[in-house]
Amino acid sequence: MLAPHPYAALEYWYFKVNAGPLALLVDWIARRRVNEQWMRASIHSPHKREVLFEKRTSLMGGEQDSLDTRRTAGQVGEVAWELDIDIQNQKWIAPDVFPVRLLRMTDMALVSAPFALFTGWVRHGAQRIELQRAPGMIAHYWGRRLAPEWWWVSANQFDREGIAVECTVFRSGLWGIPVRLPMAYLYLRDAATQKLVTAPPAIAQVKGSPENFEIQFRRLGAAPITLKAWGCDYGDFGERIINTLVGDLEIWEGGKMIARAQGKAGLERRTP
Repeated sequence: MLAPHPYAALEYWYFKVNAGPLALLVDWIARRRVNEQWMRASIHSPHKREVLFEKRTSLMGGEQDSLDTRRTAGQVGEVAWELDIDIQNQKWIAPDVFPVRLLRMTDMALVSAPFALFTGWVRHGAQRIELQRAPGMIAHYWGRRLAPEWWWVSANQFDREGIAVECTVFRSGLWGIPVRLPMAYLYLRDAATQKLVTAPPAIAQVKGSPENFEIQFRRLGAAPITLKAWGCDYGDFGERIINTLVGDLEIWEGGKMIARAQGKAGLERRTP
């Protein structure tokens, strides 16, 4: 699932995890058109909030710089980690509206495991935090270039166990032509049930600002699903992208709230 796509001009591998006062997101980034490799770490911890960038001559060069489906390790600046990964039920998603992925129509393609458990440690400065089956996720995407605009939501620590959500609402080029085609997907895991909704055919709408926004998916013959998000403590990822890992999130289906995450939601916005 995380195998490289050498034909892709741009490729990202990343994981995200929250554990107590710690939240960490790490990206391995290959920009093949300019022959650049980067690692980026975004961390919230009692030590401080920061976003770190390091240019690399190569990515995932060995045991101490790696991400695969079972383990990740690495260091960026003052942030270091060694974590074992347990992907629950080996559940991966690959959002697609046929034949988009087959014909490589959009800017990017994605696979992700929205619910994984992380065990090991993360160190930030002098502080080391132990993780024991802390919920998180891993993902991989690749393509011609970043989509020009998106909203991203990812959370898997709610006031009810077994809930996980991943959602992206974005605009994409079409075969490299900058037409800004609207697309979206929503994955929702609720204990024994799982849903993957794509738009189209559903209709996805976003309103609000990064500090307070709402994403709604309207489905034919089913109640709408609404994500209500409140963001704070955003960090600058560059390229018009801001991200926080400590947002609040509510999931609603029709008029019923399914679950709430407090200070544990990953929220991201890329402006056009």
